[in-house]
Amino acid sequence: MIRFFRKMRQNLVAKNRFSKYLLYAIGEIILVVIGILLALQINSWNQQRIEDKKEEELLSDLKSEFQYNLTELEESIKINKKVSQSCIELTVIIRSNTIGKNSQKVDELLIAIGNFNSFDARTGVSNEIVNSDKLSYLKNEELRRQLSNWLTTIVDCEEDILFRSDNYTINLIPFLMKRFPLANGELTKKLAFDKNNYLEAYKESSPFKYNLPQEDLMEFENQIWHHKHNQDYVAVNELNLKDFILTTIDMIEKQLKENE
Repeated sequence: MIRFFRKMRQNLVAKNRFSKYLLYAIGEIILVVIGILLALQINSWNQQRIEDKKEEELLSDLKSEFQYNLTELEESIKINKKVSQSCIELTVIIRSNTIGKNSQKVDELLIAIGNFNSFDARTGVSNEIVNSDKLSYLKNEELRRQLSNWLTTIVDCEEDILFRSDNYTINLIPFLMKRFPLANGELTKKLAFDKNNYLEAYKESSPFKYNLPQEDLMEFENQIWHHKHNQDYVAVNELNLKDFILTTIDMIEKQLKENE
């Protein structure tokens, strides 16, 4: 009988040990799972922190690039506006048939209409972002689309710039060279990039007079109109680009503010 109760006690002890071991094992598993989850969460936080910092750097670089482009573009708009105004002034003189009476003014205007500007956008940062995996760092989907559209818009604008330049060189200049002493423009010419006055200009007017028969007046007007027409396309593109840049800068600044 004693042996029976002893065996029963041993069985209960064994069962109790197994229960304790099972609880211990479950506890260990739970701790391991919690540790893994915490490690994953910490890794996720670190990764998110790295991505947030990278996004902030990209946004800051983009803002600097677009602000630079805005400054350059505004200067280009100002220069090209003078070209259009000069075309209009020259057209008034042509239509009044007073070219000979306003020879000095005509010389100045002929130089002025050739001083058009070509806006050359800086796209290093935006181009690198769009054409690499860096685009994924930008959370704002609308901003990502804006950057892609920006590069396409620049290419489209360059076509009108090239067309204006080609027309001026191929059509207008040959017409003017046969009829006007263009060297007179050297008397007042000043290149913006010649800040130290390295270049020397002519000091005397050309001895040659205008050679513009009456029948050439309409062609002269048409040549100036065509140049202004091409210039108008560039001018409208530049104004649209300005709106685009201002919108983009605003989007960048809002995203930077949200990330603070």
